[in-house]
Amino acid sequence: MRRASAPAFRKVGLRASSVVFAIAAMILLASPARAGCNPSDIFNATKQSVSGLSDCASACATGAGCAAAAAATGILTEIAASAGQGVVNSFCSQVQGNATQILGSLQSAGGSSIGQNLLDKFADALTAVGSPATVVQCACQTEQGVGSLGSDLGQCMEDVLCWLQGVLGDSCDCERPPPAIVSCPSIDVKKCLEDHDYSGVWNPACIPSAGIVNCNPNWQQCGYEGYSPSVAKLQTPEGTLAEALPATAEGTGCYGASYCFCPVPMNPTWHQVPNPGGDLPRFMFTCDCPYDPNDPDHQTHPGALMANGISSCLCNNTNQPANFGFAPFGMCPPAACPAGQTRLGLNGACVTPCSDPSQGMAFDGSCCSPAQMSSCGQCCPPSTVPDPKSGSCVPRPQQPK
Repeated sequence: MRRASAPAFRKVGLRASSVVFAIAAMILLASPARAGCNPSDIFNATKQSVSGLSDCASACATGAGCAAAAAATGILTEIAASAGQGVVNSFCSQVQGNATQILGSLQSAGGSSIGQNLLDKFADALTAVGSPATVVQCACQTEQGVGSLGSDLGQCMEDVLCWLQGVLGDSCDCERPPPAIVSCPSIDVKKCLEDHDYSGVWNPACIPSAGIVNCNPNWQQCGYEGYSPSVAKLQTPEGTLAEALPATAEGTGCYGASYCFCPVPMNPTWHQVPNPGGDLPRFMFTCDCPYDPNDPDHQTHPGALMANGISSCLCNNTNQPANFGFAPFGMCPPAACPAGQTRLGLNGACVTPCSDPSQGMAFDGSCCSPAQMSSCGQCCPPSTVPDPKSGSCVPRPQQPK
């Protein structure tokens, strides 16, 4: 087929509408060709592929654990391709025990359908980690989510891109690979904000190394429609799905889409980065760990990169994984008190309990007789008494002479 010239393409692009190519087609509007291409289902499949935040955050408490989780995810993907997804699902439903027991479960689930080389690779991935069950649970959740996404979104994407190529006058003569997770690692927001000593134009602390790139931070098309890659997003109360989409015009190859999902409360952000020799600005998409300089409970920094393409987030006060789920004590509760001490309130100081069990402890950790404690939790000095009306301490009444 004859390739359209750029002027002819611009006319077709006007008829197709630039907003349509912003891949409202891909995720927001879904495919007009496939009845099962439902944007809600696609989002749920995508969310599932990165839903194991607690498991993956625990696995990624160390770099070795994160690397092992990523390696195990790749091996499970290979096993699904050679032995079937059912083998992986069966294995993942019973992950427990040490590395030897986990490997035995994998052999039982797959039998002779799993090659010895894959078993050896899986064993190697678990050898150097202290919590193999956590690593494998992270790998299972990631692989199972991506498997579902590859089926649903991959078919949807093929329909949409073929439909779009038809609108643009090109043929759909290639089978694109399923969407792939791409890295959207967090920058260290605190370091980026506080590093004022850097004298150059670009602060290295603010420059990410991410896989989704655009010429602007507004998700707008760069270059000719169909002849240039593009980006798209789906934003929901649960997070932001970011997509990097391939060119679709004839002669532009048969590349697949890539994506990352940034869950709440992480922050989807475009960061401008250097573009030496380029005519246009360059921005990278990241999923940044929460950081609020005015709220100690929301001060985190990036840990290791997880198998789902985003950074684990560690609390600045404890260097432990932040709690993004149900968190009655906050996202970053303070560290445990030393032995023999207790904490005042949720985030108060650690104090030693009163040695006299008949005394009560005030809010400042001091101990006194209950008769000397005000209704506001203050131990009144010896020369004062609690005032039930004001809740404070007032001078002790003088005894009549």
